[in-house]
Amino acid sequence: MLRESKESEDDLTLYDYLPQEPIDMVVVLTVIAMFFYYIWRSTYLTPWYDELYTYYYFISRGPVYAAIHWPLPNNHVGYSVLSSILDLFGNSYMGLRGISFFCAVLNPFLVYRLGRRFFDDWYAYGAMLLYFSNMLVNEMSVQGRGYTLATTCFLITIRQLTIICRSGEFKLFDYIAFGTALVLGLYTLPSSIYWVIPSCLAAGFFLVVNGYRTYDNRGQIWTSRYYKILKNCIITGLISALIVFVLYLVIWLAIGSNLLVKDESSVFYGMSHVRLILTHPFKASFTGIDYMLSQPYIQSVSRNGYIQNLLNWARGLCGYNYPGLNAVTYFFIISASIILIFECIRHFENSRTIFNLLMVFNIIGYPIMLIIQAKLPYFRVFSYAGVLSAMSFAFVLEHLSVKLRYLLRKREKSRGLKNIIVSLPVLMMVVMSVVMILRPDYHNQLGKRETNCYNALYIAHPTSAKKICAIDCDQQFLLKFGWGIDCENYDITDCDYILVDKNMMYEGYNGPDLWKFYQTYETIPWDYVNANYFIFYENENFVLYKR
Repeated sequence: MLRESKESEDDLTLYDYLPQEPIDMVVVLTVIAMFFYYIWRSTYLTPWYDELYTYYYFISRGPVYAAIHWPLPNNHVGYSVLSSILDLFGNSYMGLRGISFFCAVLNPFLVYRLGRRFFDDWYAYGAMLLYFSNMLVNEMSVQGRGYTLATTCFLITIRQLTIICRSGEFKLFDYIAFGTALVLGLYTLPSSIYWVIPSCLAAGFFLVVNGYRTYDNRGQIWTSRYYKILKNCIITGLISALIVFVLYLVIWLAIGSNLLVKDESSVFYGMSHVRLILTHPFKASFTGIDYMLSQPYIQSVSRNGYIQNLLNWARGLCGYNYPGLNAVTYFFIISASIILIFECIRHFENSRTIFNLLMVFNIIGYPIMLIIQAKLPYFRVFSYAGVLSAMSFAFVLEHLSVKLRYLLRKREKSRGLKNIIVSLPVLMMVVMSVVMILRPDYHNQLGKRETNCYNALYIAHPTSAKKICAIDCDQQFLLKFGWGIDCENYDITDCDYILVDKNMMYEGYNGPDLWKFYQTYETIPWDYVNANYFIFYENENFVLYKR
């Protein structure tokens, strides 16, 4: 028998490993198309300020530096550490956007794999397309920031919780994957707490209720399979929390020691970082914590009229998901929440209940947390909610399709009409996705000024052999990203070329880009420039002077 099995395996051809079912073929072809789309997006879109700042100050300086420096909330530490490892291979695009690229390709497939556990395969495919064509998801997809990676962690968390809660046996890998997703999600974005808490509470609620429901009064209640799973989940969560605490403790110690040894009024002024950390770890860590808390990424807002502002913010978030369909998106999300809650109440014993609870807790969880905190974060913090929007559309449409098919079956309608009812909602999701992804605003450059600066620098063809200067931070960051040049020179004297922002040509300029300037109209020696340089290239934002 073993020989026959071995022979049959040897007889397999490449064809046998390819997808055979139509839905599988379509999914594979779609993922391949997304792969090439994201390659184009990664190389076509010029990095904007936040990406360039991340690359210049963290990714390009190595994983150790990225792991211990946190001057501002702009450092998505987990992402910067992973990206800095990729950057060691010498390709700046791969270093900045490689992790996001991989996650951007993986996430739609994870949406499909998660959806097919609880939906019809074609509706899961529709959810995959709707996630891909979500504008907020699309905009964040390949950016050199932590949002797409955090969404991957969210999807893995949801997937692992559905597996763990429905499984009858202990598999260590499932808990390791669950814990890793929690750790990496929080290490990348502290705002991942908006999905970590609701997801864990949903799983806990499911396990507690089912543990109580299946208790038969003949043994100890804690011997129930569900309570054993709950205990394992709690242990995994506590270990994950401890790891996250240790990772951030390293940052707090580094921040605190740096502040204390450089503060001339401090008794620790001039002391080495290592000595301060070893002798006064609590002082260093609490100083780091105070600094981090004094630099909040998400600002609080007034509670006066907060609910109305929250509703307007939620409508704006829906509009950012699918432009022009904010009311429709709002309707589908609310409808999905109502149906999911009703299903949980009526059929709690169903295998889909854990998924329903995870959806419900995440849909209503973050608004509750926002109300408690009185905060209205940037929309990009909730790019993971693109999963919830796509799943809501697919869930409601499938639910309506099932109900209509049931009514037609009772009335003995034709099979053709039933097939149309099954396929029409899927076709609607496909058409909606295509219409969205073809919108011109989906493919606009992320930063207009950064793009024009990069184009001007390309014309200048900077090299380490030339004497160059950077008179604004975008130039400085792009020289490092595009040409590997660390330029700390802000003096234009004797430079081979000078790249001047047109706003620097106006006396007393006080516009939005002023904070980026190292030079202004008042500090540039215009007589020297006009006497020694000529205009070689000009675009909407910049003038390139060449000697």
